[in-house]
Amino acid sequence: MRIIPAIKLCDITEGKLVRGDANLPVKGIMSRCSAARPGLVYFDIVGGKQGDCNIMEAIRRGASGIVLSRHKKNLPFKDPDIPVIAVPKVGEAFWKAVKYYRELHDIPVVGVTGTSGKTTTKEMIASIFRLRWKTLKTEGNMNLPHYVPPHIMRLNRGYEAAVFEIGMNRPGHISKQSSIIQPQVGIITHIGEGHIEHLGNFENVVKEKTGIIEGIPDNGFLLLNADDPSTEKIDYSRFKGKVLYYGLKNKADFNADKISFDKKGTSFTVVIDKQEHMFFIPTFGEHNVGNALASIAASCILGFDVDTIRTGLARYRKPAMRLQLFKGIKNSIVINDAYNANPGSMIAGMEVLTELSRGKTGIAVLGNMLEQGEYAVENHRKVGKRAAELNIDWLVTVGRLAKQIAAGAVSSDKMKIWSFLLKKQAVEFLRKNIPESSVILVKGSRGAYMERVVKELRKKSKE
Repeated sequence: MRIIPAIKLCDITEGKLVRGDANLPVKGIMSRCSAARPGLVYFDIVGGKQGDCNIMEAIRRGASGIVLSRHKKNLPFKDPDIPVIAVPKVGEAFWKAVKYYRELHDIPVVGVTGTSGKTTTKEMIASIFRLRWKTLKTEGNMNLPHYVPPHIMRLNRGYEAAVFEIGMNRPGHISKQSSIIQPQVGIITHIGEGHIEHLGNFENVVKEKTGIIEGIPDNGFLLLNADDPSTEKIDYSRFKGKVLYYGLKNKADFNADKISFDKKGTSFTVVIDKQEHMFFIPTFGEHNVGNALASIAASCILGFDVDTIRTGLARYRKPAMRLQLFKGIKNSIVINDAYNANPGSMIAGMEVLTELSRGKTGIAVLGNMLEQGEYAVENHRKVGKRAAELNIDWLVTVGRLAKQIAAGAVSSDKMKIWSFLLKKQAVEFLRKNIPESSVILVKGSRGAYMERVVKELRKKSKE
């Protein structure tokens, strides 16, 4: 663990020590008073009366020092031994300190962003890296800027590599995280309409995702999806590193071929150094082959051999509520893909359904897609149109917005379509009516709570 004196933190933050021991050892920083403990310095970002309460809570929990605004006249505590550093702007000072701690660690770092696929890609890369290095990864879906500082602080625990998932729900989130994380390899998995409500239009979504370039060094790499039409809209003219592509359909530096599915997962081949190699991932869908390709490319860049990559991918474990398969009522198979949804991931889920339901009744139970803004109706109908093209047997929508999925699918003369406003209504209908041995995909945005439908379909029938 790197320990610095309090006076060094003054230099980093461009602050002034106004009280306390200049040589007090500092083990780390935090901006949440609830995370305070001995050895850590608390940054009073909130300020004001609430800031006073937070400062006292941080001290009660053992904070070794306080960083606050130089405009603060009165301190809420009297202990003269606790170092106090005054800075022009506490928020800016905090991020300067976070960046300093990141730069203490000269280790391989990969950053992954995209409308969909980033969590899966992050998990696949981590599964490979852990065969060689002690690897830090973004926990769960904690991929917004305020999660970056605690992730960076964890590097002090002796990690030898890191894989960060970089998400957003406001402009500037991705560039801010990338500039702190400084990934040697940056990946943009896919650019779709997710979060378009907060960014106004699709061009702004593309610009936001491209923000990952801000943190990649001049000798770094940018990996792009050759199959994603939006990739052509990415402006990387200012990028001084190397751009590589991966894909299933279009020509790329890393291409997948001979894709096949079985009950355990997906097999495919990739040509690496002019030799064809077979890989297996314990999950489904061509979109996940694309995620695996990104993971293979990143691993090759960082010097991994094919056997290690193959073993790491085979050991990959799906995150919760992402294409998880369960036994359901009436001998059905329930595909729990309910973690989140946007048009691209919704369509990808339905494509998996068509693969797994061959010879059986395929049922898509789809909930609302949120954060679609003015494109909400259009994007829901787009999903419905694709459902019709895939010849899914049953379409069951849940929620007001999801009813537009049904509207987009009405052109199908083969698909049976039902729409319900409430999950309770949909569950009651499904439990009574689904055919024996059906395959059921359940998907929707996080706020739609479609996992509750999964829970009911996994229960034994009450009939």
